[in-house]
Amino acid sequence: MEYVRPKRKKKGDMGVAFLFLLPSFLLLALFVFWPMLDSVKMSFYDWHPLKGQSFIGLENYKNLLKDDLWWTSLKNTVFYILINVFPIAVFAIIMAELVLFANKRSKTVSKLVRGIFFLPCALSLVATGVAWRFLMGTNYGIINHFLNKLGIPSVGWLTDGRVALISMAIVTIWRWAGYYMVMVVAGRLEISKELYEAAELDGANAWERFFSITLPQLKPVLTYIILMCVIGTFQEFDLVYTMTNGGPGTSTYLTGLTLYKTAFSSMKMGYSCTMAVFIFLLSIVISVLQLKLTSDKDA
Repeated sequence: MEYVRPKRKKKGDMGVAFLFLLPSFLLLALFVFWPMLDSVKMSFYDWHPLKGQSFIGLENYKNLLKDDLWWTSLKNTVFYILINVFPIAVFAIIMAELVLFANKRSKTVSKLVRGIFFLPCALSLVATGVAWRFLMGTNYGIINHFLNKLGIPSVGWLTDGRVALISMAIVTIWRWAGYYMVMVVAGRLEISKELYEAAELDGANAWERFFSITLPQLKPVLTYIILMCVIGTFQEFDLVYTMTNGGPGTSTYLTGLTLYKTAFSSMKMGYSCTMAVFIFLLSIVISVLQLKLTSDKDA
């Protein structure tokens, strides 16, 4: 068999590719990389928009370690991750299976189901927060109205410190499960049908096929979903700001809201940059640990 030498890419093609990528790279550098580096720099300053800035070294980091509100928000964020990330992944899988099941019956029905599941993602986060704040209102909320009709007393969805964070998690799951469903559907379609046919011939039922084939094959997709949900939770701001503004008390203070209020309410810009650096480093550590724990040992 005659060996065919692969063609080398011309320098002109590389130049054209570079020109096409250059605008995106410049925007990325201007709006992502430069602000990140500047935030690291400003975390060593006492920076007030009206009073100017002065270098204070590691003072902001020392103060952060002693900040009770920061540690409360970090504890709330970790709890928030535990009650919303896993359910998002579970509901994304259930929605994906329903979409694929509907697709076998009718593509029109499948598109309708997919659209209904994805609809919450198309809504503004601020509009979503405002709408759910009225739905979950203690005295005049629609949800409590229906509960009262059934003889169940009203629940302080957003006014009870023991329930408020769970209420926000419910909204988060409703909002994002449909978004990640699309990724699960894409991953599900990549699984070879021959695996299911072979398992069916061996007598495996639907549940056995799901746990022995579907879940293991979806591992990369689920790892990505969990990682994005964890990082997104550390940055959560819109929903908590519009629904509870951190209340009642500090029960729904998350790291994103604490950072925002430190910067724009207390006007401690340098200190808020320290919080941002801490969140960034924590996200990297969590990402590396998760990738190590979920990676195949034989790889």
